[in-house]
Amino acid sequence: MIQLVRVDGRLIHGMVAVTWCGMYNPQILAVVNDAAANDEFHAMTLKLAKPGSVEKCFVWTKEKAIDRINSGKYDNKKMFITVATVEDAYALAKACPAIKNINIGPEVDGGDGRVTTGKVEISDGVWINEAKFNLLKELHEDGKEVFAQITTVMAKVEWHDIEAKFK
Repeated sequence: MIQLVRVDGRLIHGMVAVTWCGMYNPQILAVVNDAAANDEFHAMTLKLAKPGSVEKCFVWTKEKAIDRINSGKYDNKKMFITVATVEDAYALAKACPAIKNINIGPEVDGGDGRVTTGKVEISDGVWINEAKFNLLKELHEDGKEVFAQITTVMAKVEWHDIEAKFK
């Protein structure tokens, strides 16, 4: 069972490992990122960040993740997924009916860090542009829960509040 797909440009870091995994208590932590999956060193460092309470950590390409999720192999396991971008979350959610919940956290814009120019802040520290909003809107219209939330203790910004920022 996929508990959550979280967009977070840093993929696995302290907040994901401690607070998000602490809240959801997944058995599997899956990082879905083509660049990381194709870089042995990067994949290894991400796996080293796996919390002790998590049984397995995988670093998959989008293609492999879609195949694994849709295979049913992990249907009886609690899975938490991180992706770096809204586009990656969109691709997964469109291809995998089992994905029901998408949390938008902070993206990282390549080597530029967090770029805010031309974007709207939808939650503290979470910025998206209109193109990303439109992808998320389509997921929402598909029946997915789309929300923004930096940490588990911060208020969840629901879809209607995100949408209001783009009117």
